[in-house]
Amino acid sequence: ARTVLAPRQLPVGVITAFVGVPLFLYLLRRGSRTQTQ
Repeated sequence: ARTVLAPRQLPVGVITAFVGVPLFLYLLRRGSRTQTQ
């Protein structure tokens, strides 16, 4: 994570949030879609 943005050091949690939130929303939408059919 630190090598991606070399001048700034971001905490791992920030990187995880940026990756995890869209993935989590995708899984929620996919799960709710299968229940309605």
